[in-house]
Amino acid sequence: MPDQVLHDNIDRVFAILDADGDGGVRKDDFTSMGRGVAREFGLDEDSPRSRRLVEGYEAVWDYLCGADLDVDGVVSPAEFREAHTSGRVTTEVLVEKWESASRQSFEAADADGDGHIDLDGFAGIYRGAGIPDRAVAEAAFGAMDANADGRVDWTELSAHVRGLFTATDDSAKGAHMVSGG
Repeated sequence: MPDQVLHDNIDRVFAILDADGDGGVRKDDFTSMGRGVAREFGLDEDSPRSRRLVEGYEAVWDYLCGADLDVDGVVSPAEFREAHTSGRVTTEVLVEKWESASRQSFEAADADGDGHIDLDGFAGIYRGAGIPDRAVAEAAFGAMDANADGRVDWTELSAHVRGLFTATDDSAKGAHMVSGG
């Protein structure tokens, strides 16, 4: 089934966001993810860059909470999947929100401002976002680093973020961004 790749990725992202394992994601989960990335790169919680990072993740929630069908302030796994695969929330807009949050993370990791991050910076984004397994970051980074120069730029990362939420083929960009495969 071609949609299985997409469904698996959506389920993996939900599991990452539901760090406490209580079966639902809330605005606090997105806030924590942004703060985690900021901490990973030594950003003061009150710094403008840290605030933009948190706001980027919270913007995903602000749009995604439109999928909270029972309006209880919690998005369940079924609601999360439906938000990414149905017309209830626009996939294109939702992906744009994820890209914006990812862009903020990329900029936090790009300490020297040269428009590239290395594996350590990329792994830092993953750790801060709740993916502590370096092997998962290494696999994703390796898939993005098409020219094998040990660095990725925003265009490479963005294509994979987009693919994470749209890929229906196992070989597509982003198809294994959070699976380590």
